[in-house]
Formats: sequence, C-alpha cells, structure tokens
Amino acid sequence: MRIYLQTHGFELTSEIDAHVRKQLERNLARSKQHIVAVDVFLGDINGPKGGADKKALVCVQLNSRLAVSLEAVHADLYAAIALAARKAKRAVKRSVRKHKRIEKSDLRKLRQAAGEFQTG
Repeated sequence: MRIYLQTHGFELTSEIDAHVRKQLERNLARSKQHIVAVDVFLGDINGPKGGADKKALVCVQLNSRLAVSLEAVHADLYAAIALAARKAKRAVKRSVRKHKRIEKSDLRKLRQAAGEFQTG
C-alpha cells in the first residue's frame, strides 16, 4: 500500500508523517489486499485564526478501480487524521463488500445464462 502525503498551509514534519502512516496502517490493515494507494491531503483551512480548521482529506484507490474519498475537519490536526482514518476504514469496508456482492450477482446471471444456453 503506497501512502502519499501532501500539506497545505504548514510544513510536513516527521511526527505528522509517522502519525498519518500509523493511523492508516492500523485502520486499513484488514483491507490492505484491496488497496492500491492512499493519498492524504492535510490543510489548515483558515490559517492562524484558530477554530475547527484542520482538514484531513483521504483518497483510497482500490484494486477494483474504485476510489473512496472522505474528509474530516477538527481543531486538532492529529484528531482530524485519526477521524479520517476511521472513516476510511468504514468506507473501504463498505465499498469492498458492495463490489463483492455485485460480482457474485453477475456471476450468478452468467451461470443462469450458460445453463439456459446448454438446455435450449
């Protein structure tokens, strides 16, 4: 799983980098075989004014050519990262489960069509 980080409005430190990677590895470990890459964009929305202005945007590219994007905004950057990672975990799990259901229904239709072709 490739993780790419980019920041806007502040410098990317090794502590932030380590925190992002730790949160993503922890939350996406079970779905790792379905993930190609994760792009993380961190930003300070309104600069030095303060408030709930730290944004973490996570884009997950899946093997099935689907992409899952979500964001979290919080006053604390580390909390925004953790929240975005948890949201990514749920979204990836839901997307993979939905894709498997679609594949199974398509396979079922193909089998039915093959059975009708052989008997007909």
